[in-house]
Amino acid sequence: MTNAEVRAALAKCGLTTEHITSQMKVLSGGENAKVRLCRIMLKSVNLLVLDEPTNHLDVDAKDALKKAIREFKGTVLMVSHEPEFYMDVCDIVWNLEDWTTKII
Repeated sequence: MTNAEVRAALAKCGLTTEHITSQMKVLSGGENAKVRLCRIMLKSVNLLVLDEPTNHLDVDAKDALKKAIREFKGTVLMVSHEPEFYMDVCDIVWNLEDWTTKII
């Protein structure tokens, strides 16, 4: 990719020029997540497995993640305890508490 293409892809994930020119170690957790999300979005895959993807994300990063999930053309398998995040992006929800093997 050209420098301009990289910058455009990062900007689509909500990163500014200041973020783009900074080292990863000085970015916040949410900003780091946006960079990683951008890298994922550039790969040709049809399955994403996300385990608690909203942990440590700020509101803007969660919005960027939700947008990316909506635009993803493949299947997303997500583990989350945040119904307010996933309810409007998921087609099927499995509540594993219903599958417990716990004996009462």
